[in-house]
Amino acid sequence: MAREFTLSVVAPDAAVAEESVVSVVAPGVEGYFGVMAGHSPLVAALRPGLVEYAKPDGNRHYIYVGGGFAEVRPDRVTVLADEARRAGEIDTAEAEQLLEEARKALRGEASRVPTERAVEEIERATQRLKAARAAR
Repeated sequence: MAREFTLSVVAPDAAVAEESVVSVVAPGVEGYFGVMAGHSPLVAALRPGLVEYAKPDGNRHYIYVGGGFAEVRPDRVTVLADEARRAGEIDTAEAEQLLEEARKALRGEASRVPTERAVEEIERATQRLKAARAAR
């Protein structure tokens, strides 16, 4: 049986998760990385993506993060995210609208999204939609 450890996900506006888990997969800037209990300590920068974790009962859950940092210790993973939301709480219509706004900005059309942030916003919106679909 896999050993348990604590996953904590915190965003500026809320504590999103404090869970006992057996594994975590996070979106590092150099690629996704996995963590299990007893992992060597490290700090990793995160890009927008999904934090996937497995509970002791084997169920998998997903949290969207918009970037940030992860601190890994043998008994705990702490994610300090720029923004974070449980996958089941993501409004897909809103995410699709933000994706379209970012695409408009990239094409040079009138948009709420500044052109210089369009690529970043496309990545964030795409990852939000991916998280929402994973929760189904």
